[in-house]
Amino acid sequence: MIDTILEFLVQKNYKQLKEFLAEENPADIAEVISELDENDAILVFRLLSKDTGAEVFAYMDKDTHIGILENINEDEITYLMNNLFMDDTVDILSELPANYVTRVLQNVSEARRKLINHFLQYPEDTAGSIMTIEYMDLKKDMTVKEAIERVKKYAIKKETVNNCYIIDDKRMLLGEVTLKDLILATDDTIINDIMNEDVIVGNTLTSTDEISLMFTKYDILSMPIVDTESRLVGIITVDDVMELIEEETSEEMGRMTGASPLENPYMKTGVFKLARSRIIWLFVLMIGATISQLIIGKYEDFLTAYVVLAGFLPMLMDTSGNTGAQTATIIVRGLGINEIKLSDMPKVLFKEMRVALIIGVTLALANFFKLWLLQSIDPVIAGAVSLTLICTITIAITAGSSLPFLARKLKLDPAVAVSPMITTIVDAFAILLYFTIAKALLGI
Repeated sequence: MIDTILEFLVQKNYKQLKEFLAEENPADIAEVISELDENDAILVFRLLSKDTGAEVFAYMDKDTHIGILENINEDEITYLMNNLFMDDTVDILSELPANYVTRVLQNVSEARRKLINHFLQYPEDTAGSIMTIEYMDLKKDMTVKEAIERVKKYAIKKETVNNCYIIDDKRMLLGEVTLKDLILATDDTIINDIMNEDVIVGNTLTSTDEISLMFTKYDILSMPIVDTESRLVGIITVDDVMELIEEETSEEMGRMTGASPLENPYMKTGVFKLARSRIIWLFVLMIGATISQLIIGKYEDFLTAYVVLAGFLPMLMDTSGNTGAQTATIIVRGLGINEIKLSDMPKVLFKEMRVALIIGVTLALANFFKLWLLQSIDPVIAGAVSLTLICTITIAITAGSSLPFLARKLKLDPAVAVSPMITTIVDAFAILLYFTIAKALLGI
């Protein structure tokens, strides 16, 4: 797609380019614009129809937003902001520098400005901060015919009309009705007779994590959001939740590997920011590694006499470290999606201890016979390595299954706290146990 657009730009064939853009998906156009240089990006953006331009703008990243806002006039800003859904508007403004936010707010109506400011005041990571006010509302005494006419009239301005929400004169939520229900009902059916009163509802202060879990649990496409007085104030749609899950997954992956989440896409992030996002935890891990170094130094004379032992250290440390990381990942995920609760810690530890025994004995036996029969290693040395493997795997799985619980109890993010701690603990214990067991078996 980008090659076609660049070709039209080189040829200055703007008429055909405009026709081409009219047939493309807004998300794809936004991606292409982000890859163009500033002048071409503005040119392509201005070739879009106003309605498409607003939709494309919603898909852009922070840097592209800034580039566009720097090069369009006040009237264009006003049109953009008036035609974006409220949740997209708030998402965009929450990421922009203050001077751009000020300029944007100066170019919207006073009523919309007050509404935007109200949304921006909701705490981050709550339902109120991501909801939109563009929902379809109906009255319970309407007929189906009246309801469908209302849907047809206002659907273009709504985020979704798959679910319509029934409210009273005080905007109290009474129930919901789906578009399917309306289509299948007769024209003279009263909405009150077909609406569902058992509605899955969120509060403006409900955490986004809990909202995501509710969408997954109840398999819904949209959720009404009420304020502290139970008045309907907005909805959250499944596309908002998908974005939340994607962001959370990216952040969790980064934190589990000791890297801070990136604010911008990778290709738009400078090398110094990339280095800074990783170096802190790498420094912590490097300091933690000195513990292992000190333990090895303590057994230097022993290693000199039995050099063969040194060759198995990497295997022991890697296997135990990988085992601990596997366990921690499973437990962190379980805690994150409420599949595992804090009260489940004793059950989890008991289960993981049995898992450790199975894994440890299986790997130890396989390792013993490999060393003894295939590599002709002294059975005593092979036994020391294998016995150490059982012990370190048990410690690694215990650490991997308990540390996430401890981090959660201490109000820490398990994904951040667990990974470096497991590496340090498991490596130190693996070395210490290895030399202790080897010395005992060798009679030293």
